[in-house]
Amino acid sequence: MLCTLIITTVLAILVLYFLHWLNERNTNYWKKKGVPVISSSDQCEIFSGIITGKKNMIEMFNTMYKKLEGEKFGGYFQILTPTIMIRDIELINRILIQDFTHFEDRGPPQEKTIDLFGLAISNLCGDEWRAARHKLTPTFTSGKLKMMFEPIKECSEEGVLFLKDKMGQDIEALTLLRKIIVKIIASAAFGLTVNTFNEKEEMHNDFIKSIYKYLNPSRILLLKFMVLNGLPILRKIFKFKIIHEDTNNFFLKLTKDIIKFREETGTRRNDFIQLMIEEKKKEHSLLDHEKNPISCNEYENEDKELLDQLNNTPTSISKWSKSSEFFTEEFIAAQTLIFMSVGSDSTATTLSFVLYELAVNQDVQKRVKKEISDILSCHEFDYQSVKRMVYLEQSINETLRLHAIIPVLTRNCTKEYKIPGTNVILEKGTAVFIPTVSLHMDPQYFPDPNKFNPDRFTNMESIPKGVFFPFGSGPRICIAVQLVMLEMKIILANLLLNYTVVLSEKTKLPLKITKHSVFNHVDGGIWIKFKKDN
Repeated sequence: MLCTLIITTVLAILVLYFLHWLNERNTNYWKKKGVPVISSSDQCEIFSGIITGKKNMIEMFNTMYKKLEGEKFGGYFQILTPTIMIRDIELINRILIQDFTHFEDRGPPQEKTIDLFGLAISNLCGDEWRAARHKLTPTFTSGKLKMMFEPIKECSEEGVLFLKDKMGQDIEALTLLRKIIVKIIASAAFGLTVNTFNEKEEMHNDFIKSIYKYLNPSRILLLKFMVLNGLPILRKIFKFKIIHEDTNNFFLKLTKDIIKFREETGTRRNDFIQLMIEEKKKEHSLLDHEKNPISCNEYENEDKELLDQLNNTPTSISKWSKSSEFFTEEFIAAQTLIFMSVGSDSTATTLSFVLYELAVNQDVQKRVKKEISDILSCHEFDYQSVKRMVYLEQSINETLRLHAIIPVLTRNCTKEYKIPGTNVILEKGTAVFIPTVSLHMDPQYFPDPNKFNPDRFTNMESIPKGVFFPFGSGPRICIAVQLVMLEMKIILANLLLNYTVVLSEKTKLPLKITKHSVFNHVDGGIWIKFKKDN
C-alpha cells in the first residue's frame, strides 16, 4: 500500500514537472521571438473551458482575440505546435493572398490512407492540393452550376409543399432546413431521390441515416481535432479516424456503385459525381493545359473570380498532378463528402439564422420578399433570376457576419517567414489562426456590430479588406462558394415567395450557442412559424 502511494506521488510530481517545463518552454519560445504571449493561466482557462464543455469554439477564440487587444498578433501553443493568432488586417491579407506561398496549407499534412477525410481537397497539402485545385475548378464554373440549378430548385419546392399543412405550427428551423438540404445533396451530389419529408423513410433509409450521422459530429470529434492540431503525428500512429468508419465505408461503396453503374449503362445525371466522371475522362487532355485547365468556351464573365483564384495558385509538376489515376473512386468519394460538408450542415445552420433574423426584423423581410416577387413577376425562376436577387444576398452576407459558422481560418506555415516590419521569424510548421468571428464582430470594422443591417453590404468595396471572409480568402478560399450561395438563395427565394416567417415563442432569447457543437448550433433550437401570403 505504501509502495503504491509512493509510486503514485512520484508519477504525479513528474507529470506536474513536465507540464511546468512544457509551459516554460512554450512561453519562452515566443518571448525570445519578441511575440506577445497569451499567458499560461489564460491558456489553461480557455482550453479547460472547451474540454469541460463550459465554452464553445466561438467563445474560446473571442477570448483570445480580446486578450491580445492592442497587439497585431500573439503566440501560444497547441500542445507541441507553436501557434500565432493574427489581428492585424494588413498582415492577414499578406498571409492569405500576397505571401500565400509561405502559407499554402490549411493545416498539417493528413494521413490519406486512414479515411476519406485525408483525401478531401480542403485537407490536401502542397503539390497534391495544387493539382486537385486545378483539376476540380472546371466542376464549379457557372455553366456547371446552371446544370445543378433545377435539382436544387425542385428539392426546395418540395420543402414549400411540406409546409403547406403546417401553417402557424412551431417548426425548428435547422431540422426543416436539413430535410431540404439532405434531399438536395442526394439529388445534386449523387443523383439519388430520397424523401426526407417522410418520417418513416427518414428513419429507415440508409443514405439519410448515414448523412445525418456524418452531419452530427460528436464532441469527441471536436476534442480529437484539437489534439491532432497540436500533435498531428498521433493520427498516423494511432490511425485516428475523423469520419466514422461505417459512414466512411457507406459513402465509398455508394460512390463506387454509382460510377460502375453509369460506366456500364452509359447513364448520365446532372450531379456532382457526373461532373467528376467527365473530368476523369478528360484527364489526359487537361494535363496539357495544367496552368489553366478550363477552355475558353467553358467559362463566362461571372467566372472571373474563380479563374483569378486558379491563376494565383502556384503550380509545379508533381507525380500526383501527372498521374492518369488522379480521379480515383476514393478521390471522387472524398470530394463528394466535402460537397456534402460545405453544402449541408453549415449551410442549413446559416439558413436557420437567416430565417431567425428575418423573423425578428420584419422590415428587412418585407424588402427581401418584395425583391423576390418583383424579379419573379417579370422573369422565370431560373439561374439568372436568382443572381439578380442582390438584397437577398446582402441579407445572407450579414447573417454570415453576425453568425459566422467557422470561428477561425487556419493556415500552416510551409516555409520560413519573416513578418514584415518586424524581426519575428515564423518557423515551418507554425500554425496560423485568423479569428474570423472576432473580426466580424469588431466595432472598428462594423459599427454597431450586433445590429442586423444588410445595407452594410450594398457596396462590398466599403468593407475593409481582411475582415470579412465567411468562406475564406485567397487561393485557399472554399472552391464551392458560388454553389453554396446559389443553394441558399434558391431555398430562401422559394420559401419567402410563398410564406412569411415569424418567430415562435418556443425560441429561447437571447440565443445561446451550444457548448458541445462543432458548428454554430443554438441551444434549444430556433423555432419559427410560417404564414401563408395572400
